Amino acid sequence: MGCGTVGITIISPTLKVIAEDFQVSDSQTQLLLSGYFASVALAQLVYGPLSDRYGRKVPLILGLVLYAVGGVMGALAMSMEWLIAARVFQGLGGAASPSIVRAIINDSYERSAAAAAFGAIAAVMAIVPILSFISGGLISEVLGWRGAMLIIAIIGAVTLVMVECFLQETNLTPLGQLKATKLAREYRLLIMNPIFLTFALASSCSTGIFFSFIGFLPYEYARLGVGMGETGFWFALTPVGYMFGNLCTKKFTPKLGVETMMLIGSFICLLASSLLLGVSQYPDRTPIMLALPCVVFGLSAGMVIPNGTMGAIAVAGRLGGSASGITGALQLGFGVLGGSLVATVGGYEQVAQGFLVLLGFAVVAVGSSLLALRVKPAQAP
Repeated sequence: MGCGTVGITIISPTLKVIAEDFQVSDSQTQLLLSGYFASVALAQLVYGPLSDRYGRKVPLILGLVLYAVGGVMGALAMSMEWLIAARVFQGLGGAASPSIVRAIINDSYERSAAAAAFGAIAAVMAIVPILSFISGGLISEVLGWRGAMLIIAIIGAVTLVMVECFLQETNLTPLGQLKATKLAREYRLLIMNPIFLTFALASSCSTGIFFSFIGFLPYEYARLGVGMGETGFWFALTPVGYMFGNLCTKKFTPKLGVETMMLIGSFICLLASSLLLGVSQYPDRTPIMLALPCVVFGLSAGMVIPNGTMGAIAVAGRLGGSASGITGALQLGFGVLGGSLVATVGGYEQVAQGFLVLLGFAVVAVGSSLLALRVKPAQAP
């Protein structure tokens, strides 16, 4: 499940060095993130239905092979175009992990228990971005950004072996042959389901905030005189908050319910975004003043993402893989949207503009969570 996250977080501290090595602009290096986001988002729309029809394990293995190969391609890249292509390849493989693991959880638990289980797994997996942010900066300083690409390849290969040896198939009643017309009809039914959309939208806004600020905050840290290794450290604090948020989900979702936990998390997300905007107005801000509200956001994400994700997937019944694919695609799509909006408003140069985008996403998350709570009585168990 952590492969997709590693592909994002380990490279973020290295973007400045890559721009210098290939003599490209900072905005061009964002294609390494947005290209990855886009390929992960689109590929999840394929992996989800494949896992509904042919089982969870085989598509997951295929994705891990592509992910590892993409890491090797990135390490050997001789041009910016080559590196972007490698990142797209990594994304096509990395999409399998989050999409299919969510479906496996849905196969194994009922709705509230699934959200709690997702939270427990995500709390453990929060160690991955912590290590990725720190190691990404340190590896870049010691081995260069190519070392980070090799780490991606190694992680993909090791995970592939573990899946083959230890993962048991959980989709015991596959749907059979994949037909484009039937798939389109299933996707249309899910997208037009307002209950599904409230959960998916809230979780997507939270995910979009995270993927947006890991794109533009490194430049603000650089303006504050922070090196790559230290930047990785400050970024690593956000997953610490995410870990605690997921532990809260594990403990309280069975008692309070999916909708209530998602709403609480959304309000905390709104608070964190407001704090970041406030800090941006202070001329003598320091790295820790930016990092601490990000920890608060991490806490909120640990409540919103697992509850929103599993709430959306539970609505779909036997189409859990397809629902997981759509939800994952929306989450990554909001990451691309957030990054594009930040660039459009000048957030890479003026950090306050970027934080305004995050605040807008937080408002939408609160609204979606309120709607989810309102339609709760009509929701499937």
